[in-house]
Amino acid sequence: MLIRQRRIPVKEILLYGFLPNFLKKLVYRIKGYKLGRNVCIGFGSVICGDSVRVGDHTSLGFFSIVRGRSITIGSDVSIGSMTFIDTPRVEIGDGSRINEQVFIGGLQNPDSSFVLGRNCQIMQMSFINPAISVVIGDDTGIGGHCLIFGHTSWLSKFEGYPVEFLPIQIGKSVSLAWGVFVLPGTRIGDGATIGANSLVNRTIPERCLAVGFPARVVSKYPEFPRAVSESEKEGMLREIVAEMISYLSKSGVTCRGGESDYTLEIERTRFWSCRKDSWRLKVEYRKCEDGAMLKDIDGVDVFLSLSEIPATARSYLNARRIVWIDIERKEQSLFRNDLGEEVAQYLKRYGVRLFRAEC
Repeated sequence: MLIRQRRIPVKEILLYGFLPNFLKKLVYRIKGYKLGRNVCIGFGSVICGDSVRVGDHTSLGFFSIVRGRSITIGSDVSIGSMTFIDTPRVEIGDGSRINEQVFIGGLQNPDSSFVLGRNCQIMQMSFINPAISVVIGDDTGIGGHCLIFGHTSWLSKFEGYPVEFLPIQIGKSVSLAWGVFVLPGTRIGDGATIGANSLVNRTIPERCLAVGFPARVVSKYPEFPRAVSESEKEGMLREIVAEMISYLSKSGVTCRGGESDYTLEIERTRFWSCRKDSWRLKVEYRKCEDGAMLKDIDGVDVFLSLSEIPATARSYLNARRIVWIDIERKEQSLFRNDLGEEVAQYLKRYGVRLFRAEC
């Protein structure tokens, strides 16, 4: 064979994989890798590439491998344990998550690429083959056990069997349920939802529901997704906040207050010491002017707003190191604290995934 490709980078794992995180990062920086702050590369995990950039607060679980010529991983990215990414060009956007035991690789060419947008999630046990390219837009979710294949080739083309190597494009805010099979050449439009165990082998328009084998559109806008009134949104947020407070209370957090202003406390034990941490959460359910929106904001640690937070209000909150969450624009502050991360994580249950924004 002229070209030999090792399936597993055994040499790199033995040389770097078992080093402590700080030593591993030191070696990688000496090699010329650009690593951000608070990067965590788990036990047995390695990154192998010619050009490597990893953003702040990104983590790899144990025994995960990322290999390619050009690797760009954004900030706040999480790659689960025993995940294998092996593609010449890899791009993963800020805030995205790839769960455990995901395989991205297989039969490819030297220019193959895998591009995952911001705030995406790929659930466990999915297999993705970017034979030419797989491009996944921002805020898209790929369910577990999904199969995304950029090629079909086994039986001989000279005997009349189809052999295809085609790119796959999945748009922004797309939802693939568990067990979806995507074939070469597929294009899925922004905001589309693909039902469980469907096979997609064609172009799916934006903002629709497609199910079946092969998948066919069964509902589209304005029936799917349906329009939601402002009063309905307010009611939804009130229910979600009440449910979240109940969840935190049952998880050992002391919660006081109600409606739109809460104080939360938790005791934390570390070695021989015990301390009590306290946060204040303020919720704004209605759209209002800057002045009214920021009323009684002193002492608040997290500000959660259903409507858009104006730029001037964001600047005010940033100056006071208050974590803000804007549901309408799906954005949150760069500054973070434990309560803000908990609220953002809880909102994900309801499909609200937040992009980090300066202002």
